[in-house]
Amino acid sequence: MNLAAGAPSKSELRAQVQRTRILDAARTCFAERGFHAASIAAIAEAAGMSQGLIYRYFTNKAAIVHAIVDEQRQGRGEALAGIASCHALVDVVMGKLERWRERGGTFDREFDPILFLEITTEATRDPEVAAVLSENEQAVWCDLSDVIRRDALASGRALDEAQVQQRTVALRCVVDGAILNWIRDPSMDAQQLRRSLNAVCDTLLT
Repeated sequence: MNLAAGAPSKSELRAQVQRTRILDAARTCFAERGFHAASIAAIAEAAGMSQGLIYRYFTNKAAIVHAIVDEQRQGRGEALAGIASCHALVDVVMGKLERWRERGGTFDREFDPILFLEITTEATRDPEVAAVLSENEQAVWCDLSDVIRRDALASGRALDEAQVQQRTVALRCVVDGAILNWIRDPSMDAQQLRRSLNAVCDTLLT
C-alpha cells in the first residue's frame, strides 16, 4: 500500500524513467543527425531499447517533439517567472550560451539551441510539428511580455498593452538573433554580445 497520498506508484515511476530516457535519446539524435535522419529506429538504438517500447509511450516523432517542447516550456516559464528585468534576462541567456559553448555544443536537457533550430526547420515541412511550435509560441510571448511589464513597473514607467507588445516583439527578435549568431559564429565574444544586449535593454523601455 502506498502510504504517501498522491505519490506515484512503482509503475508510474518506471514509466517516467523510460520517457526521460527516450526524450534524452531523441534530443541527442535530433541534434546530431537532424530531424529526418533521426528515425524512431535511431532513437531506439540511442536509448538502448526496442522500437516497440518507444511506441508504447509515443505514437510518432511529432509526439516526442511535443513532449520535448512541453518540458522546455515548463522550464522556461519557471526560469522567467523569477526574472524582474530585461537586463536580468540577458544574464540568464548569456549564462546558458556560455555554458553551451563550454560543453562544446553537446546535448543539454535544459538548453540546446541546435535542437531548437532543427525542430524549427522541421516545422516548415511537418504540419504536426508546426502545430506544436505554434502552441508553444503563445507561452513564449506571454513569458517575455511579463518580463517587460515587471521591468517597466520596477522602473516606474507606464506602458499600455500596445507598447508592451511592441517591446516584446523587439526583445524576442533580439534574444533569438543572439542565439542564432552565437551558433553561427564560434568566435563571437561573449562580453561584447552581453554589452550589446544590455545596450538594447537600456533603450527598450525608453
